[in-house]
Amino acid sequence: MDKIVVDKSRCIGCGLCVMNHPDYLVFDDNGQADAIDKEVSPEDKKAIIDTVGNCPGEALKIEDIKTNEE
Repeated sequence: MDKIVVDKSRCIGCGLCVMNHPDYLVFDDNGQADAIDKEVSPEDKKAIIDTVGNCPGEALKIEDIKTNEE
């Protein structure tokens, strides 16, 4: 099961990820991305991988929750 993980220490709050994936990410009270506890669907995985690669703060990753591996 893949989920999005946000490293809050790296998030600059640009909003690219929240704008592109509102079903998976929202802004927290500090204006940083916050992952919704939701499994990444196979249909969305490629687009999310692209967003992870384009994150200016390199704050996003996809993790396999079962193994805790990226």
